Amino acid sequence: MSYLVLHMDKFKKEAIRGIQSHNRRERESHSNPDIDYDRSAANYELHEVASSNYAEAIQNRIDDLLLVKAVRKDAVRMCGLIVTSDKAFFDALTPEETRRFFEESKAFLTEFVGAENVVSAMVHMDEKTPHMHFLHVPVTPDGRLNANKIYTRQSLRKLQAGLPAHLQSRGFVIERGVEQTPGSAKRHLDTREFKQQQEALEKLIQESEETSRNSRQLINALEQREEELRKSIEEYERQSEEAEKVLREDSSLPKASLFNYPSVLKKASSLIEELKKALAVKHLVQTEKEILQREVDTLRGKLTRLEAGYTAHRKQSHEEKKELENQLKKMKRIMAGYREFLLLPEIRPLHIEFVERRRAEQLQRQQEEERQRQEQEARDRERRQAHSTRGMRMR
Repeated sequence: MSYLVLHMDKFKKEAIRGIQSHNRRERESHSNPDIDYDRSAANYELHEVASSNYAEAIQNRIDDLLLVKAVRKDAVRMCGLIVTSDKAFFDALTPEETRRFFEESKAFLTEFVGAENVVSAMVHMDEKTPHMHFLHVPVTPDGRLNANKIYTRQSLRKLQAGLPAHLQSRGFVIERGVEQTPGSAKRHLDTREFKQQQEALEKLIQESEETSRNSRQLINALEQREEELRKSIEEYERQSEEAEKVLREDSSLPKASLFNYPSVLKKASSLIEELKKALAVKHLVQTEKEILQREVDTLRGKLTRLEAGYTAHRKQSHEEKKELENQLKKMKRIMAGYREFLLLPEIRPLHIEFVERRRAEQLQRQQEEERQRQEQEARDRERRQAHSTRGMRMR
């Protein structure tokens, strides 16, 4: 069983010239080896009033709309639908049946977009698989230029289901192909997202390991500092106990007399000094102990918060890493399937054609930017010359 391939694309103003050149084979392409220019004479146009100048035809249609607002420079001016199937499908058809297949497809698509909006319906027979480029101006039923209103998720589904059903009713044995929805192409074709996922995962793993190392080092330093403070407090407590012991000892003096007065006075003075020292040490130890205890309590609070944050970070990092790994595996499966899809004989020429169009669009944008730059430089030179001339006249 063969499947219908229906691919939609949107084109801005700068891409139109390249699409025309490709569709009408106005010059040879060196980037698409599947084109056999010896067979290009077999290509044919199905739109009776197709113009040889796409941009002019599109502009004429836009002018007919009598739009109140000017069309934006970045607006989508043309949409394209590529219709094809696999090589086996066309090998089973005669040239007349192949033409009828594309005529029926063109008739259905024309009804979908409106006959007045059709630009071209070019059939290429000079590549590996016959296919039709159906081009039209995206005009809504109420007369607005808006591709997004025409190609919604619902309308694309209706189109992708309706065209194969129409072709089946006309005697063609073909089934509906893979569903395309707005934005789905980017999810499958853009390798930049795939690389960004890989880079994000590697960066997350690196940051997680670095944070873990830093957190563990800080935790170890805090634990070491707490141990040092604990030993200092124990030493101060020992000194305080010695001072308490001195104060508790029997410090009675012998009864003074005329004969022993000097020795009693000397012992009394010595005892007073020892008591003063013991009281000072006790006060100092108690003060230092309170300071150290506050520092220990602060460190323990920091340690508790740090360990909690460290644990939470590891849990979050693990979850994010697992999520990214799952996304990465999914992207790898998608990319593998996409590569296999691109290698299909009926798809490869379409992909090459897509790449060629993108290159043509980029080249035209660069040329347009260069033209605008040169025009700006010319205007700047004219202003400088005019300013210089006025200055000379004033002198």
